[in-house]
Amino acid sequence: MNGESLATAHTVRDLRRTQIMTQARAIVAKEGLEALTFGALEKRLHFTRGVITYHFSNKDEIIEAVLCSAVNEINERTREAAMAGGTLAEKIHAVISTTTIGFLENIEATRIIVSFWGRIQSDPSARRRNAELYDGFREKTRSILAQGIVSGELDPDIDTDAVAAAIVGIVIGIVTQTHFQPEAIDPQKLIKVSVRGVLASLSSPSPGPFSPAFASRAR
Repeated sequence: MNGESLATAHTVRDLRRTQIMTQARAIVAKEGLEALTFGALEKRLHFTRGVITYHFSNKDEIIEAVLCSAVNEINERTREAAMAGGTLAEKIHAVISTTTIGFLENIEATRIIVSFWGRIQSDPSARRRNAELYDGFREKTRSILAQGIVSGELDPDIDTDAVAAAIVGIVIGIVTQTHFQPEAIDPQKLIKVSVRGVLASLSSPSPGPFSPAFASRAR
């Protein structure tokens, strides 16, 4: 096979894989994980099951690829927030706002992730991917807090792990409430209130909930 033929083969392979993934994601987002079958894919695609199994040998491989693609989309929004410039307050606002809006605007990716939550206890792959999403979010948030410590905007004794985990909790809380009760939730208002609460706690002259003194007193 010459170079041109090889390039064409790769192009067709990538195209077919993308087509399969696009339809698989649409099925999971609209109908749930259990609706994702080879038969359902065949109905949406213009090629046979043999073509599908050439690219994905079984359903589990497709499921893994679907979840991985959704996690990567959301992680990209978190990365953008972590790279934002400005003061610590602006960065914290960016990480909460950008990530929350990233979930809400990427409706398909969010629905896919939510559909996998029921499998977390029984499916090691789903559990691992879900953990990767949260781990990545916390790590990027910790990096922002570390920059605040270096710049002198934050107390060096602050519990960055606790703050990062709390911010992840805030984002997931807003997203899930909006996802399940969109008519009852104003995410923009919740983002503003949450940012003010985090910043007030971090800047409080008295021991805040993320300080070692507060933690030892609570115990």
